[in-house]
Amino acid sequence: MEFQSLAIPKFRADDYLPEGLHPASESEIIFRFGSPTKQRRRLTLRLRRWIELTRLVGGLRMMIDGSFVTAKAEPHDIDSVILLPFDFQNQIDKGMEPALELEDMILTRRPEEIFAAEDETDWYEWIEFFSRTREADGRRKGIVEVIL
Repeated sequence: MEFQSLAIPKFRADDYLPEGLHPASESEIIFRFGSPTKQRRRLTLRLRRWIELTRLVGGLRMMIDGSFVTAKAEPHDIDSVILLPFDFQNQIDKGMEPALELEDMILTRRPEEIFAAEDETDWYEWIEFFSRTREADGRRKGIVEVIL
């Protein structure tokens, strides 16, 4: 999947982003999705911690999806996939706190919305999975990649 542009596009009539992987900075994501409601602000705090952890462990890529990146006023969740660095297990073995915290989230599924991709194949499988709605027609939609 190719990057579309450096701006998150407007929502379609069905409240989803247009199909594609849309790169955006942390500040653009927060400005666009994070402040209109109390629920969005709460989810933004979670997302900011995930971005921080991803950076601290040297994550290669990170994408976000879920109702957070829709036009819904009260989103239920943020789904996120982190492409882990090649030395992630080594960081865990050395007891590095950010890696241990991130591993705990991924293994316990608390929060339920964070997933790991161990390589590019995993990454693209997750992108394909999250690029479809849960609607009966399974139509394609857009997702956002955090520029790390």
